[in-house]
Parts: sequence; C-alpha cells; structure tokens
Amino acid sequence: MKNMSKGTELSKGLYGGILDIDNAGFSAGVELLNFIYGVPEDKMLSPSTAPAPIKHGHHQARQLAYGLDGIKDRTGQIQNLRNMLQGESAEVVLGKLFASLQIQPPNVKRTTDSGWTRKPFFPFTSSLIHWDIKKSNENVERVWMRGGGALLHKILRDDPNSSRLENIRTGFKNLYTVAGGSALDRLSKFFRSESPRVEADKPDEIESSSRANIDNFEDVYRDGLLNILEHKKLTTVGKVEALVNWSAIWLSIMQYRRSCSEVENKLLSPIVCDCATSATSIRRLARRQFQNAFSIIQKAIDTHNKDKFSEIKAGQKNRIRGFFPSTASAVGLLNAYTGNRYFTLKVNALETIVAALVPATEEMPFAEFVDQILYLNLGIVVSRGAAKSAGLLDDYDGTIFEENEKGLATQMKAAGLLTTYSDATQMISFRR
Repeated sequence: MKNMSKGTELSKGLYGGILDIDNAGFSAGVELLNFIYGVPEDKMLSPSTAPAPIKHGHHQARQLAYGLDGIKDRTGQIQNLRNMLQGESAEVVLGKLFASLQIQPPNVKRTTDSGWTRKPFFPFTSSLIHWDIKKSNENVERVWMRGGGALLHKILRDDPNSSRLENIRTGFKNLYTVAGGSALDRLSKFFRSESPRVEADKPDEIESSSRANIDNFEDVYRDGLLNILEHKKLTTVGKVEALVNWSAIWLSIMQYRRSCSEVENKLLSPIVCDCATSATSIRRLARRQFQNAFSIIQKAIDTHNKDKFSEIKAGQKNRIRGFFPSTASAVGLLNAYTGNRYFTLKVNALETIVAALVPATEEMPFAEFVDQILYLNLGIVVSRGAAKSAGLLDDYDGTIFEENEKGLATQMKAAGLLTTYSDATQMISFRR
C-alpha cells in the first residue's frame, strides 16, 4: 500500500490489521458494517472480490445533531439545510433526535467540544451507516475508521468454512429487514441521500492488505458473530449492539493474545477479572494482570521486527498500544479508561459474551460458562477451576476465586442472564 506509515506496517505485522487509539471502542464494528452494506448484495463478503464500498458522509443529519448555530457555513450548505427544513421547530426536534443516536467516542471527554464530525451514529438502521468526515475540509475519508473493521471484514470473507460464511452472509442480509422501512429508517435515508458520498473506483487498500487466518482465535469471532446474527431472542437493535460490542471485545483480546505469542513464545497469560461484590485481593490481582498485559503489548510492539521498525517514534507505538485499554474500557472488560485500572466484567460485556458464545436455543450450566466460554474460549479467569487450569493456585489462595465466581453469579442474576432453579442448578441464557 502506498504511503503506509511504519506504525501501520508494525500493527499489521503484529495483529494482521490496523489497531490504533483513534479506531478504538466501537469504531471497528461501525466500520465493518460500512463494508458489509456498502456493496451490492451479491458482492457481500465475497471471498474472491475485494470490497469497494460506497462511503456515505451523512453530513446533514450529523450537523443537525451538533447544532447548526455552532457550525461555520463555508459553502452555504447550512443555510440550504435550514431552507429545506422550513422552520426552527423542525431544526430543534430533528437535532435532538439525531443527537440521541450518536456514539460517544471512548477517548473523548463528554465535556470536550470535538466538533460535528467526531461522533458517529449508532447503526440502528442500515440508513444510519456512514463513513468518516475529515474536519478540515468536510470530505468523506478515513479519519477514525482506521482499519479495525477492515480487518474484521477480511477475517469474515476469508473464512475457510464456506458453510459458516454463507450463513453469516445470510444473517447480514436479513439483519435489517424488520427495521427497514421504519419511520427512522426513511428519515435517515432521506438525509443521507442529500449528503455527499464517495463511490470507490478500486478496492479498499487497507482491507485488501489486512491478513486473515493467522490463528484459531479468529474462529471464535466468526462463531460468535454467527450466533448473534441467528439469535431468536434478540431484536434488530439488540443484534447490532451485540455485533458492535463483540467486535470490540474480540479485537482487544486478540491484541493481547497475539502480543503474548510475539514475546512469550505462544505462552498466554490469563486475564483475571475482578467480579467480587467488594474490593478484595482478587482486585489487586486483576490490577496486576492488567499492568502485565499492558507491558506485554508494549514489549511486543517494541520488539517485533526490531531492525525494520527501530526508527518508529514512541508516540506512534503508544497509539497502537492505546487501542487496548481504550477499547477494553469501552466494552466493559476494564473498569475505567484512566486511573487505577483493573480487569473486570461489566454487564455490557457479559451480555455480549452470552449473546455471542452461548447457544441461542438452549441454556448453559453456569460452571460450563465460566470454565469453557470465559476461560477456554477467551482466556478469562474468574473461577477456581479456571485459576487451577491457568496455574494460578500455586501462588494464590483458591478461596478468592470461589468468592469471585459467586460475585459473577450475583451480577449475572441481577442482569437477567442467570436463572437459579429449585434444585440450586444455575443456568445461563439470554433473556432480553
């Protein structure tokens, strides 16, 4: 790829695609949907054809969400928009509506005025899917969607399991059938059609140069995505939310796992999550585990192909490393973006993992969830059994993991994800 920065090359060499603090959080999932729905249906997730998606800016709706009074009218477009609305009331109502549909970027303070181009819409309907807008010239081009979604798209379309790929493709084709034609869909479709868009004349270079089938952990992402798309208990919005969150969870854990493979000769250090109902020694361990994970990622970035990337500045490396805590905190795997950080499992993370990895048509024993789904599939330690398998009981008292497991059960029960039956059997299922 022409003009590829050394930092971009380094990220692709380590992780298969571009991970950067700018595309942290939910950007990858939103970018993925741009690739899925930006091409004709017969080209969706084509293994043989690199995508050249249409990229919509959604300028008008995003300007309304920000507030037209705060935008400099460079070309008369704001006045044209006001003329079209024919009244201040419509401007106010539509502005509040579209503002309620936006995603708060994980590394931007809510009190910061980041301008009208920074916050994307959550893709509740297919007509809310849009690309980045560059602030300086208001052109439709990459700014925050740096390539995390491109990597996910490459992983999906290069699936060696053709049956699973076809089922995923069918799931995406059916995803928005219920929401399509709704009042919100018609409204957002109108404003999107009135805004600039870019029709590519060649395949997306970042997607084409991303690498798939690096390890078996990619199958965990594919299986989870298919389970979400085929879920019978999830609404369209629920599926889209789970899809976006699952993409972020998988990418953050993948970054850590592949960093471990780089520096520890494929030895994966477990992710210990604090799920206890009060601050205990498990929290101190979860804090140390985060610090260890962060240092492993830094070491992998510092040592990967060192001769080739020796001149990369620390700031560029920190952008790659920053993807991990920014994304993990956004999806509930980390307690906070800054400060005294430790691994945890917040409700949004638990809901997403259950939607992705627990079979949609049946219940799963709680013990199987913590030992099979969390530990074997994702490398997350909560229970005593998982701690034993990870070799942690040689250094830590097993009772802290027992209390941790109880805390997780309490949290999942409160969230409606766990049911306790009269014989004390605990079962996991998605009941939204």
